[in-house]
Amino acid sequence: MGFFKKIKNAVGGTDAASIDNAVIGRGVIVGVQPTGTSITSGGVEQRVCVFQVEVALDDQTPYMATCRQRIPMWTIAQIQPGATIVAVRVDAADPATVAIDWETPAPTVRLPQAAANGSAADILANGLPCRAIIQQFQPLGMTNPAGLPLYAFALTVVPQDGAAYQIQVGNPVPESAMAFLFPGSQLPAKVMPGEPNSVAIDWAAAVTV
Repeated sequence: MGFFKKIKNAVGGTDAASIDNAVIGRGVIVGVQPTGTSITSGGVEQRVCVFQVEVALDDQTPYMATCRQRIPMWTIAQIQPGATIVAVRVDAADPATVAIDWETPAPTVRLPQAAANGSAADILANGLPCRAIIQQFQPLGMTNPAGLPLYAFALTVVPQDGAAYQIQVGNPVPESAMAFLFPGSQLPAKVMPGEPNSVAIDWAAAVTV
């Protein structure tokens, strides 16, 4: 990066288009801190902000990054930390160099292969039968390594022995099981012994019932 480019980025923040060899990823804005620097461009006042972003790229573990960018003043209030999803451009040679791309839709990314221990397949193979009642669900904009879309679920878990309890968990969902995604849906599931938060919905069993 040239000297004058460094000065420009320090004052006005990084421009997404300025990142060379950029890789497009998915970002969750987890924090935004306006600075004391404002810039007026085209009659629109923009504030330079420092963003904390959780970055997800294909086949890589999500990580935290910080970027400094300017945005119109009126858009700051629309950002909801932990919920605002954006596209990010990542320098392929330096993953810490990122910029939010406000003009590009956030892509779906593929998560890396998880360790067998604790995976959904492991839970289904070695867990104890239970029932899972869907309270809420939403797509995560990610897939597992096999390409199945991942969803975040708020579940009520009903073990065979013991009291019902609630958890939040991510599970892959095959196309054949989409009809079961509605609040109140009661599904067969497995839970790992001694690990009440390790729950996987048994979609194969659900579609054959």
